Amino acid sequence: MLKDDIIICNLTLRFLRGMLMKDEFRLLTNNDKNRVMDYLRMNAIGTTFLYGNVVQFGLENNKDIRRSADYYGYFKNGELKGILPFYNLGSCIPHYNDKDAIEYFSEKMKERNFSFLLGMADLINPLYEKIKDYKTILEYSDDSYFVNDNFKPFVMQNIDIVNDKDLPLDTAVAFLKEVNEQGFNRITSKDEIIKTMNERSEEEDSVVVLVNGKAVAHANIQTFTDKINQIGGVYTSKDYRGNGYCKAAVSEICRRILNRGKVPTLMVRKNNTPAVNAYKALGFNHYCDYLLIGLKS
Repeated sequence: MLKDDIIICNLTLRFLRGMLMKDEFRLLTNNDKNRVMDYLRMNAIGTTFLYGNVVQFGLENNKDIRRSADYYGYFKNGELKGILPFYNLGSCIPHYNDKDAIEYFSEKMKERNFSFLLGMADLINPLYEKIKDYKTILEYSDDSYFVNDNFKPFVMQNIDIVNDKDLPLDTAVAFLKEVNEQGFNRITSKDEIIKTMNERSEEEDSVVVLVNGKAVAHANIQTFTDKINQIGGVYTSKDYRGNGYCKAAVSEICRRILNRGKVPTLMVRKNNTPAVNAYKALGFNHYCDYLLIGLKS
């Protein structure tokens, strides 16, 4: 067979494959919500961020809401096989269960600006390899995703654990600003913090540990599904570290999650040995590798 004939045959096969498989990649709308929710329920642990945000804010982007997004869907034969969201707060949290989604997702990711790429490592790594030469990478964090199915409570004396919303507003905002900037290198403003507090659902608890009335540690529920509450924002002020205050905050959040009949989960850097040990003491165990990649937007 001549070289030109081989090329024509290959092109024809690709065309026929596309016709048979009926791939579709498009922006999702609220008309897709039922199919999206079915997909999220079937992939509960890998889509915790997506689930909570879609439930609260829908699929159509509201630029005034930081946790609203442009959601793209990959379909094969009419079945939703992957979701690619770009959130207004700067994060991209893809999920897919068909490798054919990778090409569609990566091409769209090359076009879009975003600050963070995160998710299960086996899903994020193939996308990262496709886009890394087109983006400026600022951080590559190799984390563990932990699940707690054997809770061991930790209670401290002589501290108070309160909801941040029950503190005077200026006190809460000042401490949450410290949490964001000192704990996670996220520069933020008073207005942004208040907006974030107002966007939380009733299920997204945020607690502060008080020592002699001073706010020193924090933990919160980042997002939720019908089965899971995911913990984040774990932080202790520099002068109070090593005393178990964060562990007490996470323990209290776990207690509340379990009282709802749900499972606590969280992410932790693998090389953060004190945190890993504290979480294991509370009953958490490694579920899968998780990546958080910072990019210049």
